[in-house]
Amino acid sequence: MRSFLFVCTFATVGVAQTTGVPGINDLTVNGFGSGQTSCATTCFANGNLVLNYTVSAPFGAPVLIAFNLCPCAPCTLPGPANFCAPPIPLTACALSNQSFDLSLNAACGPLTLLPTTPILGTTLSSLSIAVPPIPGAPCLNLALSAQAVIIDPCGAGLFAAPGPFVLSQAITTWF
Repeated sequence: MRSFLFVCTFATVGVAQTTGVPGINDLTVNGFGSGQTSCATTCFANGNLVLNYTVSAPFGAPVLIAFNLCPCAPCTLPGPANFCAPPIPLTACALSNQSFDLSLNAACGPLTLLPTTPILGTTLSSLSIAVPPIPGAPCLNLALSAQAVIIDPCGAGLFAAPGPFVLSQAITTWF
């Protein structure tokens, strides 16, 4: 059964979060989300596909992607402003450009960190996840949120967890 792909971006209510910048902290899922601010939303109706997460980061930077089963949660853990190049806009949680935007609520299940694989000769790394068919009404059944952690000496990290790392924007995918 082929799934229909619905990609929708919804306006985020409240303060802006981390913004993805190609070459420093930009996360996409199946090509969607480049340059977006955290809490962009995608919908892949009823699963039955492969999600391809790609991160544009400094050449050779190790990248992990954090996942959980709740929608994005703006400014869950704010951080100090990072002064990386290219610069990340100062939009997250007041005067910062970094925040961890996944919910830490126990109902979201455990926070899972998975390593990405560098794409040789590029500043990209990737991770693919197969999603089985998910029954029910399209785009209302299950949320999967993701946010990349890029190990980079320019990154100040978070107030709760010092760097050196930079966070990408978070993206919530609905099935």
